[in-house]
Amino acid sequence: MFQPTAPLITPRLTLRPLVPADWPAIHAFTGDAEVQRYISGAPLSEQETRDLIEMLRDWEHERPPRARPCAFVHTARNELIGFGGLYWAGSEKRWQAELGYTLHRAWWGQGYATEAGAALLRMGFSDLRLHRIFAECHPANNASARVMQRLGMTYEGRLREIEWSGGGWWDMLHYAILDHEWQDMERARTSSDPSRP
Repeated sequence: MFQPTAPLITPRLTLRPLVPADWPAIHAFTGDAEVQRYISGAPLSEQETRDLIEMLRDWEHERPPRARPCAFVHTARNELIGFGGLYWAGSEKRWQAELGYTLHRAWWGQGYATEAGAALLRMGFSDLRLHRIFAECHPANNASARVMQRLGMTYEGRLREIEWSGGGWWDMLHYAILDHEWQDMERARTSSDPSRP
């Protein structure tokens, strides 16, 4: 029987499972061409946004799941500001997953993607016992690359013409972090901040 994923709590965010009623808030950025310019096949129509949420929820309910999607809710304002999650890289590779994140542009540049990403890494390595988590971005998406770097992910190379987006092939930058690297970072953070458990 499916057990819903417990919310992840960060200093400013609550990362909770997606629900169908989230679609208008999510469409505010999945339908925004500026937010979606480095995502192939975007921006999305209202129906495509509804279908995306339904697909991700279906993936979460599969056994084993294909995704752990989350809505990023600003806790103090109770406002959905983004979404993302962990996505398994094929049924034969349960030891690794892809990290994804998207924010409404009103919340860019304030550290929310890094905060959400750190919570998802913690879930991936602590709860799901993954060995490797990777993420990719378009070469021109400097903001996303900085998020990956702040999360401690290592740049592993440029994947040439790996994604098609209507007008042509895109290269993607590939970053990854391993479980023992994340554990070393967590130990270093804990030792430098006595208030952390």
